[in-house]
Amino acid sequence: MSKSKNNLTTCYTSLECNSCKTLKKRKFTDGDFVFSSSETCSDCNGKMLIIKIFGVTMD
Repeated sequence: MSKSKNNLTTCYTSLECNSCKTLKKRKFTDGDFVFSSSETCSDCNGKMLIIKIFGVTMD
């Protein structure tokens, strides 16, 4: 029998700018889905595209 662990998983969204290819990571928010345009790039004012949604588990 294995012991049950209570691990906390935090979800993140990874974004990439279509123009300058800047990468950004932020906490996941409701409504995020892959390949959607999310916000404007802080470097060049281009469109940021969600490229990945992932979770990080803390022990």
